[in-house]
Amino acid sequence: MEPITLCGLVIVMFGFWVELEPAIMRAVRRVRSCRLFTAIMTQPTEPVRAYTSKMPICLARSSHW
Repeated sequence: MEPITLCGLVIVMFGFWVELEPAIMRAVRRVRSCRLFTAIMTQPTEPVRAYTSKMPICLARSSHW
């Protein structure tokens, strides 16, 4: 693309952002305040523990001979 076209595209995109920013931010605030979003984004209070049993020695060795 030509540089003048790119500059025009940047100006138009900036104009769209200025005009649509309040609506976009309202939508973002509405999504963030949704119970489902907060339930998904919050960390559990206690971390889930991994399986901590020891592996049998015969399975841990790379070679059985």
